[in-house]
Amino acid sequence: MATRALQPRYLLIGIWLAGLMLLGVVFSEVSGGFLPLPRWGVVTLILALSTIKATLVALYYMHLQSDRKLLVLVALAPVLLIVLACGVIFSSRLVRL
Repeated sequence: MATRALQPRYLLIGIWLAGLMLLGVVFSEVSGGFLPLPRWGVVTLILALSTIKATLVALYYMHLQSDRKLLVLVALAPVLLIVLACGVIFSSRLVRL
């Protein structure tokens, strides 16, 4: 009985993932047309959508939402290091201008 209650949630998450994927494809295809964003803006939007999709997959399909908080912190530590490294790289490029 418990698995039947979870099926609509998985279906809803799957629909959200498909919608976010289509939105990313639309952003990449029409970036020069009616979407007046520079290339880096489109890349940032697509990366943000990808982050949301990865979070949804990790929380619902990998069942991390019910795991202990320490495991979640261990899983998020590499993401924090990547964000920190990107921040250092981008800040060094700004200083060299």
